[in-house]
Amino acid sequence: MKKGKQILFAPVMAGLFALGQAGWAQSDEAAGELPPVMILSEAPQAEFRSVTLLSGDTITLGGIQEVRDIQTLLPNFTVFDANNTRMPKFSVRGLRENSFGAGQAAIGMYVDGIPYTDMMSRGLSLYDIDHIEFLRGPQGTRFGAGAAPGGVVNVRTRQPGAAWRTTAGLGFGEYNTEEYRMNTSGPLTEQIGLSLSGLYNDREGFVTNLPTGQEIDGRETFAGRLQLVLTPSDAWAIRLTASNESHDDGFVPTYSPLTDAGPYRVNRDVPGYVDTDVSTDGLSADFSGEHLSFSSVTAFRNWEQDLKQDFDFTAIPQPVAEIGFLPVIGVSQPDVEQVSQEIRLGSGDADETYQWSLGAYYADRATDNVSGSLYPAGLFHPQFGFIPGPVPDYTTSVLSDEDTALYWESSFVLENGLTLTGGLRYQNSERSINRSNSSNSVSASDDWDDVLPKFGAAYRLGETDTLYASVAKGFQSGGFNFYGGTPESAQYDSAESWNYELGWASSWNDGSVHTRVAAFYSDFENYQIYRLNPVNPTQAYMVNAEEATSYGVEIETEAQVSETLTLSAALGLVNAEFDSYTDNVLRGALGPMAAGYEFGGNDINFVPEYTANVAAHIQLPWNLSMLWEVHGIGNYWLDEANTAEQDAFALVNGRISYKRDNWELFVYARNLGDEGYSNNALDLRYTDYSNPAAPRPSGMILHIPGWPRTFGAGLSASF
Repeated sequence: MKKGKQILFAPVMAGLFALGQAGWAQSDEAAGELPPVMILSEAPQAEFRSVTLLSGDTITLGGIQEVRDIQTLLPNFTVFDANNTRMPKFSVRGLRENSFGAGQAAIGMYVDGIPYTDMMSRGLSLYDIDHIEFLRGPQGTRFGAGAAPGGVVNVRTRQPGAAWRTTAGLGFGEYNTEEYRMNTSGPLTEQIGLSLSGLYNDREGFVTNLPTGQEIDGRETFAGRLQLVLTPSDAWAIRLTASNESHDDGFVPTYSPLTDAGPYRVNRDVPGYVDTDVSTDGLSADFSGEHLSFSSVTAFRNWEQDLKQDFDFTAIPQPVAEIGFLPVIGVSQPDVEQVSQEIRLGSGDADETYQWSLGAYYADRATDNVSGSLYPAGLFHPQFGFIPGPVPDYTTSVLSDEDTALYWESSFVLENGLTLTGGLRYQNSERSINRSNSSNSVSASDDWDDVLPKFGAAYRLGETDTLYASVAKGFQSGGFNFYGGTPESAQYDSAESWNYELGWASSWNDGSVHTRVAAFYSDFENYQIYRLNPVNPTQAYMVNAEEATSYGVEIETEAQVSETLTLSAALGLVNAEFDSYTDNVLRGALGPMAAGYEFGGNDINFVPEYTANVAAHIQLPWNLSMLWEVHGIGNYWLDEANTAEQDAFALVNGRISYKRDNWELFVYARNLGDEGYSNNALDLRYTDYSNPAAPRPSGMILHIPGWPRTFGAGLSASF
C-alpha cells in the first residue's frame, strides 16, 4: 500500500515543481522578520468577540504542523490525543470533548468555509495556511456550525495571487522523521487562479514493543489540495476546492502501569494499526458589493477509519483460565459522510454605522460504525464453556444527524463610541439510530430544537482602548450512543449553556503593545460527558451531568519590544465543576449499594487549572533568527472521580533559522526538556466484571503519553 501511494505522490510533487518553474522569476520575496505568533492587533475585539489570530508563517515545518499544536498559543485551550493525533479532542473554558466519536462537539471548526461538524475528522494536517482564527464563546449567530458553546476555530488556506509563487520545504529529524511540502499557485488567466499543495511525512515510532524489540507506533501521511478560483468581476469570487488526506499509523501509544515497563516501553502481542482516509470537496461563491454581501458554501466530506489495537494491554497471546484472562483486540471502523449547505447575506461596505448578517445552514451526516471486541484465542462462556476463537463481539450502528438553522446578527454604532449588537438563532437537530449486537437492538429517533439569543455592547474609551461585554446561549444537540449497551442507555439529552464575558482590549505605546483581558462565566445544564462501557472498554457512551459551571480569566499580550525582539504571552485560569452529576448507566452496572457513580462537587476532568504560554522572536545579525516558546499546562484530573491526576508540566520548543533572500535553513527542538506527561487517559477500573462493585486500583487508568523530545532540521524556499 505504501509503495502504491509513493508512486502516486511522486508525479503530483513533480507536477507542482514543474508548474512552479514558470513563476520563479516573477517573485520578489526577500528576507524578513519573524512575525508574532499571536496577532491581537488585527483581531476585531470591538465586535464583542474574544478573538486570537495565528499567523500562517508560524504554521510550518518545525512549528505548528497539526491541529493539536495550536494549543501552545491559546489560553484555556487544550487539545488531547485520541487514536493518536488523528482525532483531536478539545478542552476549552471548562468544556471537554470525549475521546470517542459519541456526542456533540464543544467547538465548531471551519476550513475555508467548510464546516467540520463531527467529532472524528478534525485531525487534519496544517499546511499552506494563511491564518487560523479562534473565536471564543458561542458563535451561532455568525456561523452555521457555531452553536457549540466553546467557540469556532476558523482555518483559512492561502489563495492564489496575481503572480505565480512556489514554496517548497523538506525536513528531517529524530525517529527517522522526514517531511516534504510543496505549493504552487498563480493565475492561469486574468480571471482564473490555481493552487496546488502537497504534503508527505513519515516517522518511525518512539514506542518500543519489548517482546519484539520493534518500534510499533510509526506514522505516514499523504495529503493534497487543489483550488480553482474564478473571479469574473471585482465583486465575485467562485472557488472550487478538493482535498484528500491519508494516514497509515501503527500502535496508538498507550501505557498501562500494571503491565508496561514505561510510557515508551510496552508489552503487546498485537501491535495494531490505525488507517484513516478523508476527502473534502467544496464549492463556494462570494459577492462583496457596496450595499450587499453574499456567500454560499456547498460541501461534501467523507472520513473513514479502520482501527485494531491490543485491548488486554499485555503480551499474553492465550487465555489463562486460572485468573479469567482473555486476550482482547479492540476494533473500530467508523465511516462518516456529510453534506452541508450554508448561505449568508449581509450588509456591504457602504454603511459602517449599521451592520447586519442573515444566514441559513443545513447539514446531513450519516455515520456507519462497527466497533467492539475480538477475542482471537477464544472466550469463556458461563453456559457453553470455552469457545475457541476468533470470537467477535461487535456492535453495528447507523446514525443519522440532520441539522437545520436560521441565524441573524446586527450591530449599531452610536456617536458616543458605544456599539450595540444583537443576534438570534433557531436550530433544529434530528437524530436517529439503528443499532444491533448479540444481546439487543435499538431503533429510535428524536429531535431537539432551541432558540439561541446573543447580546453585546462595546464602548471605545479612546483610540486605543475598548471595553466589551457579551452574553450568548450555547447549544449541543442530544443524540444516541452507538455502543452496545442497554436500550435504556442509548439516548442522551441536549446541553444548553449561558455564557457571559467581560473584556478589555487595548493598544498602547504607539501601537507596539496589544493586550486583551477577559473574564468569563458559563452555566451549563445537561452538560454532556462520556463514560467507558463498564463491560467493554472498547466502547463508550454519553450521559448528561445535570448541572455544571465554569469561570475564569484570560490575558493575552504581544509586544514589539524593539526592531529585533517581539514577545507574545498568554495566561488562562479556569475553575470548572460538576454541580450535580450521577452516572445512572454505571449505577445500573454497579448496583444501588455500590459507590463510584456520584460525581457532584468534583472538578471536571481534562480541564487544566491554567495554561501559560510565552514566546520570544529574536532577530539576530547575519540573517539569523530564533523563536523560543514555553507552553505550560496546569494540573488536571484524568477521571470524573478526581482520584488520578496529571501534574502540571511545561513544554519548551525552539527554532533557529538562517534566512536569506527566498530560502531558509533551520533547526528545531520540540519538548526540549523531554517532559513526560499524559495527553489523555482512559479509566478502565470498572472493567472487572467478576466484581464490578470493587473498582480496580488506580493503576488501571490507561495513559496516552505525550510525545518525547525531538530534534530536526530542514530547508524551505519560495520562488
